[in-house]
Amino acid sequence: MPEKPCVFCHPANQYVIARNDHCIATCFPEAVIKPGHFVVAVKDHVASLSQLSAEQASSLMSLSVELMKKAEPLVGAQKYYMVAIADQVEHVHIHLLPKMPGDEPIGGHIMSDAGWKGLVGKSVPPADLESFINAMR
Repeated sequence: MPEKPCVFCHPANQYVIARNDHCIATCFPEAVIKPGHFVVAVKDHVASLSQLSAEQASSLMSLSVELMKKAEPLVGAQKYYMVAIADQVEHVHIHLLPKMPGDEPIGGHIMSDAGWKGLVGKSVPPADLESFINAMR
């Protein structure tokens, strides 16, 4: 049986919100977790954010910001959260999730005083953090 076509390489036109040179914005009814949630993806099948060209990255952010500015007053959001995971569909895309009045801040569900919560990671020892920072410089 052939693999299911990539939803970002072959988006359903009725759910497409906008396009620019390198990206497409769309909704997926089966994946929308709240009103105002949408996704922006690069058109080319790229698996990781670090593999984006400068033009693709700029286009991804540009379209995302343009649409968040339009969506905030439309849905009554205080702001938008931007989440990039790409584990289920290995094609670079950003979920844009509205923070509505009365919503709990998402940061407390992701981070604790010791770092990542849950199974995602662990607190990084200061020496390891310093080593990473120095290597990145």
